[in-house]
Amino acid sequence: MSDHHRITKRCPVCFSRDIDVLLTQRDGIWACVKCSFNGTEAEIRGMYRDIQKKYHGMIERYTLEDQRKL
Repeated sequence: MSDHHRITKRCPVCFSRDIDVLLTQRDGIWACVKCSFNGTEAEIRGMYRDIQKKYHGMIERYTLEDQRKL
C-alpha cells in the first residue's frame, strides 16, 4: 500500500500528554514506540473518546451562576 493511502493513528497515551507520536500496526495490533502502548483499534477509539471529553466544554464560557447550578 502506498504511503499516500496508509491509515495513521496517534498514540492516545502520548496524545493525552500533548506528545504527538504515530502508532505502527502489526497483525491488527497498534503499538507506540515511545510509551510501549499496545491496543486494538476499538481500544484506541475508546481512548480517543475519553480525550475528547476533556475538551468538550472549552468553547463555552460558564459563569459562576452556571457553575453553582451544576
